[in-house]
Amino acid sequence: MLGRLNQYLMKRAAVSIGGLVVFACCVLLLERLLRIFEIVSNSADPAADATRMIYNLLPHYLGMAVPMALLLGTIITIDRFSRSSELTAALGAGISLFHMTKPFLLLASFLAFLTLFIEGYMQPVGRYNYRQLVNVVKQQSFTAALREGTFTTVGTRTFFAGTDLPGAAIGPIFIYESSEDDLNNQTGFRITTASEGRLVVREDTNEPVLQLSSGRANQVDNGTQIDGDLGFGSASITGAASDTKFRERGDDERELTSMELFKNRHGTVYDTLSVETNNAALHLRAGRAVLLLILPFIAVPFGLNYGRNPSSAGIFIGVVFLVSLQKALEFGQSLGASGKIPPWLGIWSIIAIVAIFAAYIFWKSAFKMGQPPLTAFAQQISHYQGKVVKKLSNIRLKLAGVERV
Repeated sequence: MLGRLNQYLMKRAAVSIGGLVVFACCVLLLERLLRIFEIVSNSADPAADATRMIYNLLPHYLGMAVPMALLLGTIITIDRFSRSSELTAALGAGISLFHMTKPFLLLASFLAFLTLFIEGYMQPVGRYNYRQLVNVVKQQSFTAALREGTFTTVGTRTFFAGTDLPGAAIGPIFIYESSEDDLNNQTGFRITTASEGRLVVREDTNEPVLQLSSGRANQVDNGTQIDGDLGFGSASITGAASDTKFRERGDDERELTSMELFKNRHGTVYDTLSVETNNAALHLRAGRAVLLLILPFIAVPFGLNYGRNPSSAGIFIGVVFLVSLQKALEFGQSLGASGKIPPWLGIWSIIAIVAIFAAYIFWKSAFKMGQPPLTAFAQQISHYQGKVVKKLSNIRLKLAGVERV
């Protein structure tokens, strides 16, 4: 019976947690989508670039969604289990609350190992790939200018292209490019015109190329001298504003995998990264994985509800608790990275406090069998609220000069 009960709870919890992970990722991506659409508006292939950006951002949002989904999924599962009187029946059959917590611990263990992989490898690589892709898209600079049919300046070039030609062709095309010769201290510009052009994208580099046909090019130096008048049947102009290669991965600690951070814990591999910053990031990743193993001991008491009326207090307090905990961990990491405290202290002191809190409320719920923690907390609030109201009423009566019987 115990095995079947655990399977039943695990199935319900897995469905709730999985659904919450998907929902949380979608919600978190909504805000970033606006920036992604703004970036890919200048891309030669906006749909593919936006898809790759979202793919590289998913590990970042998965790292945020997994703890929230585990906490809320456990609270929702236990709350439903309580309201249907199944919890009362299980307790009456001699099954302890600790045994009913085992399925959530198994799920938490799986998610902890998954988090180590996501935050330790997928997030750093995905973050770098996203930044690299943004850089590449921004280099594809004249694509949007040619589609707009207006004069647009990008770097040293000014583009104009008509958009009234049939098919995929554009034209007429006008390109003004300023130039400067530092050696001879001369300035000039180049004008290129063409009756027609086509925009293609190189498959190997994803770089836009403007193929011109039936055009002319003129070079003007010092404002008056024409240094060439070239007619051509076909010519190609690349759309990259800069030929510089994107930097190597490892600009900051968030782009380094956990193994790379571990190897650099003495600062011998990446000299541009301080030891404190490196170790604070490493402890934060390990602390988040350990935190997942503690959350079931908090979520189960938060979800207890011995009545039949649904309650959203556990969900609300769980969200506030997890958001506050996340901010506390980030603050502890910043203190450790700045060298004000040891890097491990800013993370593991918070984890220790959370573990003590989890042990206390779970012990109260599993072995004392009193009111659920949130119900007892609400009753205490109501009790003190009644005292405050009574004192305020006495003060009001005294001020009004009425003698209380």
